[in-house]
Amino acid sequence: MERVSDSSGSQRLTTDLPEVGPWAREKLDALARYLDFYTKVLKNQPWRTLYLDAYAGGGRAVLRTGDRPPSTGAELFSDAPPIDTEARELIDGSPRVALGVTYPFDRYILVDSDPDRVAELQALKAEYGDQRTINVLKATAAEGVHWVTNQPISRKTHRGVAFLDPFGANLDWASVQKLAETGLFEVVVNFALSMAIQRMLPNSGDVPEAWANALDAYFGDHTWFDAVYEHGGGLFGGSSIEKRADYSERLLALYRSKLRAAFGHVSTPRLIRNTRGAPLYYLIWAGPNKKGLEGADYILTMGERIGRRTGETKRGG
Repeated sequence: MERVSDSSGSQRLTTDLPEVGPWAREKLDALARYLDFYTKVLKNQPWRTLYLDAYAGGGRAVLRTGDRPPSTGAELFSDAPPIDTEARELIDGSPRVALGVTYPFDRYILVDSDPDRVAELQALKAEYGDQRTINVLKATAAEGVHWVTNQPISRKTHRGVAFLDPFGANLDWASVQKLAETGLFEVVVNFALSMAIQRMLPNSGDVPEAWANALDAYFGDHTWFDAVYEHGGGLFGGSSIEKRADYSERLLALYRSKLRAAFGHVSTPRLIRNTRGAPLYYLIWAGPNKKGLEGADYILTMGERIGRRTGETKRGG
């Protein structure tokens, strides 16, 4: 048990909350701005609005001031400084961000497979009482998407936003495709290129079967392999598998092209970096409406424009 500060500066004791790096605030701020834009645009429209958080977590997390990723991936950043356990802040996760917009969604579907996180979501639901309509599902993201898309909803009566923020490459393309096929959902996706996908791609091209299967599921097919690898000329006229120099750009372009084909429109990606400037992942919006694209492009590039003016960051992707 430790004491952390919430956004108002007050102290509270907490146990077993997930830890997130400083970059999480940038992601959540972008999500909050887009959800605020979305609900304001639709507040006087006839459709009922849905918010789906397929990897919801428990609603709050501990923000570290150090630059080390969560323990599940700490071995990937072995040179990171130790965490200062006295310098932590309690922040709202994506469920509370969505619940706190000025013009609420008509219905919230919060999905997580971890029993402890689900218990926290149930407490969050009770906290809001009858002020919000909230469904909490103990399920995988794929099961949650299946549940939502099998509800009595249609493009004639509903509009929705799905936040797809997995840890690593744990998002099956089949789930993304299901949301696209409804014609009513927009998605905001964490494309974990540097935090997960790149680490599954050895230079030799000899990708372990489990990783290859995971990447097939993530991209929906095996096209990722040709985006990453090419046949090079080997010794004595043979051939070898070589990693392309621009494979990262190719993978990003591949995923965006799939989103565009599925939804109709896809945003400029927003590159999220750690505090040392190393790339982590991209936030990408996709949806069926040009108005949503305009809003997403403005919001997702907002921080990068500020950075260019102040000289603090470079625009990526």
